[in-house]
Amino acid sequence: MMDGTVVVQGVGIALAALLTAIAEAMKNNPSIFKKKKAFDLANLESTLKSIEPNIRKMERLNNEMGRPKEELEPLIKKFEEGIKLLKQCSNVRWNSKAAYMAQLQAFDDSFGKLLHTIVEVQTATDQKEMLQLQHQKGFRRWLVCFRSK
Repeated sequence: MMDGTVVVQGVGIALAALLTAIAEAMKNNPSIFKKKKAFDLANLESTLKSIEPNIRKMERLNNEMGRPKEELEPLIKKFEEGIKLLKQCSNVRWNSKAAYMAQLQAFDDSFGKLLHTIVEVQTATDQKEMLQLQHQKGFRRWLVCFRSK
């Protein structure tokens, strides 16, 4: 991270950078996130930490299977968006808190929807690939049986 921009290699790295940005935001401006009406940044952090192993595993398996990196690109962009927003929140004045809390809530909502969509698409793609492999194996078995006669 330099001058507010983020350059990442993969979704795991982007997720780690977002977790770091959350920790920095809670450390640098704790009063914003501790009030009753404030956005629950600790909850977002907890969610991200709980899904981190699965996100990294998904990325690793995609790499091993030769799947396009673009499949997880929306997550990387969403993490970068979160990092940028958290950096802005670190410098917020008291009269702008409500607007940033609303932006953080909108980020959290859109992140949840995006993650849900990506997981559904990944699951459907995985199932289709498994069916394709089973079909190919079945065809090979049939071909072997046909040739042996």
